[in-house]
Amino acid sequence: MAIRPYSYRSDTDVPSFDDLAPLIIFDGHCVLCSSGVQFMLARDPKGTSRFAAIQDAIPRALYRHYDLDADRFDTFMVLANGLPHVKWEGVLAAGRTMPPPWHWLAAMGRLIPNALGDRIYDWVQRNRIRWFGARDTCFRPDDRVRSRVLGR
Repeated sequence: MAIRPYSYRSDTDVPSFDDLAPLIIFDGHCVLCSSGVQFMLARDPKGTSRFAAIQDAIPRALYRHYDLDADRFDTFMVLANGLPHVKWEGVLAAGRTMPPPWHWLAAMGRLIPNALGDRIYDWVQRNRIRWFGARDTCFRPDDRVRSRVLGR
């Protein structure tokens, strides 16, 4: 089934938000996920992508809209041009929002078939808390990048 771009705009359960820039939804309690966001912000401080923790209302509504389980959080999502990108495709979509050399690496990642990339993603996702840990409180941005984090 094909997903229509911006289909969530007509879903009354999804609060309206500025969706002109890519939105990267991550687990704000996961150290790996939060560190990934901090990595991206440090290397692209003037970037246009925005970030949102799954613990907030808009990301949770988007996950429900796309029939994903926000509580289980088995994939992060990049919402770009009104379309969701998850698992391996999400990793590549996040990389494409970055400046060189990061977006070049994301382009090279297309050489890995989605089926294999998704298996690797699932393995890391299942073990991320055990390997990297979890925060007691959700990641909060500093004032320098607060405008790039939705709902914070």
